[in-house]
Amino acid sequence: MKLIERKMYLDKIISVMGTPDIKVITGVRRCGKSKLLEAFKSHIENELPDSNIIHINFNLPEYDQLLEYRPLYDYINGKYEDGKQNFVLIDEVQMCADFEKAINGLHAAERYDIYITGSNAFLLSSDLATLFTGRTFEIKVYPFSFREYLQYFEDTDRYEALERYMQEGGMAGSYLYKDQEAKYDYIADVFNTLIVRDIRQKYKIRNMQLMNRIVDFLMDNISNLSSLRSITNTLGSMKEKVNHVTVSSYIHNVINLTCST
Repeated sequence: MKLIERKMYLDKIISVMGTPDIKVITGVRRCGKSKLLEAFKSHIENELPDSNIIHINFNLPEYDQLLEYRPLYDYINGKYEDGKQNFVLIDEVQMCADFEKAINGLHAAERYDIYITGSNAFLLSSDLATLFTGRTFEIKVYPFSFREYLQYFEDTDRYEALERYMQEGGMAGSYLYKDQEAKYDYIADVFNTLIVRDIRQKYKIRNMQLMNRIVDFLMDNISNLSSLRSITNTLGSMKEKVNHVTVSSYIHNVINLTCST
């Protein structure tokens, strides 16, 4: 995929280099967290060539032996180099069981500058204080803005680009596909992963049919003012047994994992 420099996010990470905080890069799946971490790694290599970078990407099978917190902790300590600035970069940290124990231990040692990425499903803003005993600094990453969309495609006709952006959205992974249906299939896959797997897993949703109908309603009425009562009444007219308390809970879950970061 063609890379663009997400300067706003990169500048934010660079601004906290060297601070004792645990830097946490969060966002929905496939919004660009991994690419941002790679861009930051390149910045370190260019600006601090004598530093030591310990980079772990849990998307790669060569790190499967580190999927429990103790091996992860021992591996990083084994890579420490005395007399150098030691950076720890971990991508998709939630894939490691009890990862917070390793991160808290490394932070307590006061020897590392720590940066981690993780999905909203596991690293909500409200979860960070509970997971980590040290102070955290959260970098919230969103899908491509319209400005970034223009930069990616180098468009000069903004009106035509805006029409395409409204149809295709900001998930940059879909831009690789030439066929429009393939683009929509990619976006649908992201959506299904987020709604069906992440939300269902985190909040133990039992009635997925109701969840899907609430999500469909929210998307169909994205520019309209809606109340819990109006949503409940609409679902009730579809013979769905539901009350406003359940609707409120499900909407809260959706917003947490899709909009909170």
